[in-house]
Amino acid sequence: MNASLRCACRLLAATSLAAAGHAARAGAYEDCVTAGDHSAVMQCLGSAEKQANAELAGVEATLAQKALAVERATGKPGIHAALARSVKDFATYRASQCAYVREMAVREPVAEQAGLACRVDLTRRRARDLRP
Repeated sequence: MNASLRCACRLLAATSLAAAGHAARAGAYEDCVTAGDHSAVMQCLGSAEKQANAELAGVEATLAQKALAVERATGKPGIHAALARSVKDFATYRASQCAYVREMAVREPVAEQAGLACRVDLTRRRARDLRP
């Protein structure tokens, strides 16, 4: 592995871990880097992103139903609206953070992979965080 690619991989790993705030689980890049060439890694990351997005959407939908049920049961509105704001704010944060990660690696051959891996990692973390 050449020096610039090693540097980009270290940068990606450090930034992904900092963004995700944990080191207990390997990130999406580490999961997919052994898939083969650039195209295979991108395909792996794309598949991981679809899976992570589907998982997050399911968790959010379940929480939305629970929020509405609690509002009906207690007569106290606001829980569902707070969740909706949180969902929107997370999407904005993820886009901004992962654009930053991609830009940090823009001169490296893995910049596109870095941005995609960031989105997968943050989406997986959000789904874990929202699960009861």
